[in-house]
Amino acid sequence: KFESMYPYPSTATHFAGGIWYSFPSHGACDASPTGAADCTYSYSWPPEDISLAELQGSTKHSFWGDTDDDDDSANAARVQAAADLFKQKFPKSEDLDTPPCDFNYNKFWS
Repeated sequence: KFESMYPYPSTATHFAGGIWYSFPSHGACDASPTGAADCTYSYSWPPEDISLAELQGSTKHSFWGDTDDDDDSANAARVQAAADLFKQKFPKSEDLDTPPCDFNYNKFWS
């Protein structure tokens, strides 16, 4: 829903603590990211991931359900459900810290 707010949403998203990530195709690197234009992120293969089908489980209901997107507590429950499923599926996966963001909107767009 944030296509018109590229490169990231500039309004409240109703996902407390939510972080907007952007992975440019030219920024992938094999080593630890350096921040250079051609090395802003790295990843492992095969990826550790979960799917919406797994989140829905056998309930046959949409993961997003019929609740309002602006329902902060319902959104928090969705995020927790995804985190719990990921931990269940990948119990040995390392817990990663949230990287600091030093993006300066005014400097970038000036």
